[in-house]
Amino acid sequence: MGEQLTAALIAALISGVIALAIALAQIRQGKQAQRTQAQLDITGKYDRMVDYRLEQPRVLPLARRWTSTSFNWIYDQSGPDGDAWTVYYGYVELITFYCSAVLHARSNDLVDEDLYQSQHEPLIRLLLAEHYPIFSTIIRPGGYVSHYLVRHVRELEDSGWDWHLAFSELVK
Repeated sequence: MGEQLTAALIAALISGVIALAIALAQIRQGKQAQRTQAQLDITGKYDRMVDYRLEQPRVLPLARRWTSTSFNWIYDQSGPDGDAWTVYYGYVELITFYCSAVLHARSNDLVDEDLYQSQHEPLIRLLLAEHYPIFSTIIRPGGYVSHYLVRHVRELEDSGWDWHLAFSELVK
């Protein structure tokens, strides 16, 4: 009887180890699937942002002309620029979605850190600098952008990054 109990315990232990190994492999596969999906989402958002900019080349010059009164012209297209501000705001939304997707993926360990540091982080800083006039008004706690973007800008500023200066230096 003692040998049977020992054999049963050993079999249970081996089964437990095998079950644990299978569970860990499934968790790893699930995490990899999440990382793949996050990268596809980021790539899709980036592609859409680039396509929009190519389809609407006026968005970059408009970025330099944004003022707080430009919000009025998003909703009333009878102004001097017609629908230009609505088109520009659409681009800003695409930028916001891209940045938020990247920052969300990073905070959940779904993006490779080397890829983030070499590609996404510099691009986020460039986009923030290019569109400083509008982003400086909408990126704030309690605002209409994700907390990931609000936190990221605060961290950049705390590290000494001056996005107004970066905006100014773009056209030197």
